[in-house]
Amino acid sequence: MMKPIALFFALSAIACKAAPSELSGIYPHLAMFNSQKECGTGAVVPWADKLWVVTYAPHQPKGSDDKLYSISKDLTQTIHPESIGGTPANRMIHKESEQLFIGPYAVGKTGEVRAIPYDKMPGRHTGNARHLTDPTGKIYLATMEEGIYEVDVKTLSFTELFADSQEQKGKPPEGRRFANLPGYHGKGLYSGQGVLIYSNNGEKSKEALSNPRIPSGVLAEWDGKSDTWKVVRRNQFTEVTGRGGIHGSANPATDPIWATGWDNKSAILALRESATGWTFYRMPIRVNLST
Repeated sequence: MMKPIALFFALSAIACKAAPSELSGIYPHLAMFNSQKECGTGAVVPWADKLWVVTYAPHQPKGSDDKLYSISKDLTQTIHPESIGGTPANRMIHKESEQLFIGPYAVGKTGEVRAIPYDKMPGRHTGNARHLTDPTGKIYLATMEEGIYEVDVKTLSFTELFADSQEQKGKPPEGRRFANLPGYHGKGLYSGQGVLIYSNNGEKSKEALSNPRIPSGVLAEWDGKSDTWKVVRRNQFTEVTGRGGIHGSANPATDPIWATGWDNKSAILALRESATGWTFYRMPIRVNLST
């Protein structure tokens, strides 16, 4: 027979496992860490009966000690050994291959993890999108510095379509090209209506730090064939998405696409429709003058 004190600890262990410590809705055992000056949550996606999370360090295009985590329904946290860190915020569910692409990782339908090394595909990963001509077999991945890759969903082999601008020093190396978009600090990526759409929300000039009226950021599109991108609008934009959200458009030829942005006057909603192209709407900010 188990002694009373042993029984007490055994029951306590069972109770703790069944009900993790919680303080006002916060579960301390789920805390995430890195050794950089900032540890942010880059992406959170429910997939394969778990919640998948990546953290990011502030500027690590070639990896860091950040991790890929999964959290089960009983709030058990797993840190995956395939973790290579970086500054990732991209996420997309690719239905044909039944995979979640999050950061530099591909996660299968049963939770198996594969990683694409940063020494082969460098950059601060910021967005994924369905491929314009081979949506079943490939996806796009974009970096915050305008690197654009197409990735084979089965092998994870990739082709560099536009080089990450952090590698741009003088004239582009033979066989490589750069997007050379205005603005910086890439954010959103989405595809549909025959184009790949990319956004950024920054500006490199010193004047941008003190003058909110100067042109900043960009919304741009690429037809998948040209050597150059088309600038749609010079404003700060973040997310670009559509009805399909994280899955991408189910009807890419006709589904509308929208992007959220702003300038010194108001928030801006950009809408691309297959019949009319881009339309922009201002979303005034309500101010309560009584407070």
